[in-house]
Amino acid sequence: MTEQKFWDLNSLIENIPLKKSTVYSMVSRKQIPYKKIGKKLIFDQKEILIWLNNINKNTTDEETFPTLNI
Repeated sequence: MTEQKFWDLNSLIENIPLKKSTVYSMVSRKQIPYKKIGKKLIFDQKEILIWLNNINKNTTDEETFPTLNI
């Protein structure tokens, strides 16, 4: 049996460069993987790493730099 490791909100923001308000916003829009135990948010480390890798794969140079219609 593999051991699952979880982060609470404070641990998450120590490990990825996001603000608490940003994480709360992402949770409310279901843009970040999370679980809720009672009122406490927890984040599975493996799910977060997969999510981060998918963000990098889905971001292209065109998305990063918008084009100007001149």
